[in-house]
Amino acid sequence: MSEPLKKPGRAPESYTPKEMPEIVKLAGEIKTRKPCEVKTANGGSYIDGVPPLQWGQLKDCTYSGCLALWLHALGIDATYEQIAGLTGSCYRLSMAYGWDPGSIIVNISYDTMRFKNNACGTDDNANRAFGYEFHNEKNAAKRDEQVQKSIDAGVPVLALGSRAVPEWCIITGYEKAGDGVTYFGRSYFDDCAPEGELYTDNRYTLADRYPGDYPDVFVKLCGGPCEPLPAKDALKCSLETCLTLFGKPKSRKTKKAARRTGYGAYKFMIDSLRKNEYYNTFEKSRECVIDDLWMHFSNLLDARRAARIYLSESAALLSGENRAKLQRAAAMYREMFDALSAVLPYDKLYGHEFTPGFTAQLREEIIAALQKMLSLEKQARVLVKDILKHWEG
Repeated sequence: MSEPLKKPGRAPESYTPKEMPEIVKLAGEIKTRKPCEVKTANGGSYIDGVPPLQWGQLKDCTYSGCLALWLHALGIDATYEQIAGLTGSCYRLSMAYGWDPGSIIVNISYDTMRFKNNACGTDDNANRAFGYEFHNEKNAAKRDEQVQKSIDAGVPVLALGSRAVPEWCIITGYEKAGDGVTYFGRSYFDDCAPEGELYTDNRYTLADRYPGDYPDVFVKLCGGPCEPLPAKDALKCSLETCLTLFGKPKSRKTKKAARRTGYGAYKFMIDSLRKNEYYNTFEKSRECVIDDLWMHFSNLLDARRAARIYLSESAALLSGENRAKLQRAAAMYREMFDALSAVLPYDKLYGHEFTPGFTAQLREEIIAALQKMLSLEKQARVLVKDILKHWEG
């Protein structure tokens, strides 16, 4: 298929901040280039050249992956690890729904976390650090119109559950026909899409659940650039999130669920392994399968790996004792990753090599690794708390 280039009413370049965000200058591996081009097709338009999303690369937080891809489409090749660090998802551990995979999804379980409207903590910290502001639209007709205008301008749209399941996706195009509008894009579930659900030469997949779950909250629209949040301020927000995600609940409503988040999540996992019982909190009679278990462990490996990388890179923003402390905290996250990966290597988890289950000896080894991680989590937060106490203006 060869469509002519569309000349949008607003060029993608107009969404680029006038001054390059400080965080882009900080990490040498982040590069800027021309945004992806917009093409017309079948009464609609699409953003050309947005690469696929994939599991199995130690980049399993779908929000971080989709936001990094969103920035890529606009010409900024930010790293997954930076997004995970800025949002705070790299510090998160939740067993709010037990071993059900739903416990893993960030920005979900508002009633189980310690934030008023955000389970991850500070997801807007990431887009603001790169100079972009998101907003929501509750009116369905207006929202659809804004989604189409955004794509026409070369700016994708983030949505939760627009394809397959309630995980984050990115909408990159739409087509109009007599029976309505069809949306398509990228998700972590594109490998199993049939040919009839593939669009354009990019093989974008049908957004078969558009607009997804709770679209008035989880369809993220961008109106344009904002003043980029200074990288040091964004780091401070990230460190505050690191403490809050493992802090004490602030209300009775969150107290019970908090037993399965942060330090409580580690204890929940350890108790489950000791009893060799793995239930979710939706259907207490249903024991989760081994695939549910390895997803939690692979996600935990991914998160702590990302925390180490983000904090190591961000140490350059600080000086003196605070820089040294942040480097030590980063090293502790490396120890957490090493402790768990020594008994549950990521590639073996992703390759389903632990099917049909964990042996008694392996369970003991996993428990020992989690206990070490729990101790390191506490030590890391002592350092983080001290850094914030002596924050340099």
